[in-house]
This record gives sequence, structure tokens and C-alpha cells, in this order.
Amino acid sequence: MKVKVNKVTIQVIQDDILSLGVNAFVNSTDPNLHIDPVLLLKAGLILQEACNDIGWCDIGDAVITDAGNLSYDKIIHVVGPRWGEGSERGKLANATLACLRLAEQHRLRSLAFPAISAGVLGYPLENCARTMITQIIDFTFENPRFLKVVVLCLDNTTAFTIFKNELQDQIEDLKKAGDGEVSV
Repeated sequence: MKVKVNKVTIQVIQDDILSLGVNAFVNSTDPNLHIDPVLLLKAGLILQEACNDIGWCDIGDAVITDAGNLSYDKIIHVVGPRWGEGSERGKLANATLACLRLAEQHRLRSLAFPAISAGVLGYPLENCARTMITQIIDFTFENPRFLKVVVLCLDNTTAFTIFKNELQDQIEDLKKAGDGEVSV
């Protein structure tokens, strides 16, 4: 599913986030910025070294590095909340917005997100989709100058369906309210 809200295209797809033709992608990590071994194998040790130089990232925040040996311009590393730790929705909203703002600050034109905190951190998919999509749509009202494409890349059919349905619902709400410029 693809829609344009204000001047930003938002797309929900089911794919491997490392196969996309975007300028950068969001990598979920822990506060110590440990890189997943699969990503590290593809990006090279230089990526972990860049994260080690940064050292720490608070829950609900994000940092940015070069992409190592990958063909992307940058990787945005985000620390999402664990379900049950408290203030999860606010932390996830902050994390999503931090990624978008870093992409804009670094003049990236396209960015791909996974479902932050869903999976091993236990964040319910429906809540995750609602929170992330709300933040992405709200960000389009900030009139970003550079970021023009945001892809929500889900790795399974269930997550894809939940995110697609949530985006459809929020787009319908925007149309009914007459908020922003929306085209499908």
C-alpha cells in the first residue's frame, strides 16, 4: 500500500529491509548499540566500531552512523521500549520521531522502518502500528524539506496486514477530517 500525505509518500510493504533501495534504514538495537550478528556480517566490523564510538542511546531515542559495507548512505539505530517497562507508547512515539528527524537532518530522501519493539521486545503489533503511523503522518505536517519517502517494511504477513490496515484507517480519518493533502 502506498499513499502520499502532504509531500511525503508512505508505503507499507512485506520484504527484507536489507534489500530495499532507500537511502537509509532503521535498525532496532539496545542502549549499548550492539549490532545484530546478521547485520554485522553484511555491514562489517566498521559498523560496530561506529556504534562503539557513540557508546550509548537512551530508550526512545536514536543515533545515526554510516552504513559500513552496505549500499545505504546511513543506518539509524533506534532503541525501542520493552513492553511492560512503562510509558511504552510515549517511548515508541519518541523513537519513531527521532528517526524521522535524524533522516531529515542528514538530508536523506528515503527511509525504511521495521516494526520497532515488536517481536522480541513484546510490543503488541496493533499498538506499534498505530503509534508509529501516527508519528509518521504527524511528521508530514512539519513540512520536511528532504525526507520524501517513508517505507514501513514488515517481515511477515501478519505484521504487514496490521500495518496496512492501520495506515488505511488513519488515511480515511485524515480524509474525513479534511486534514492535510492526501492521495492514494
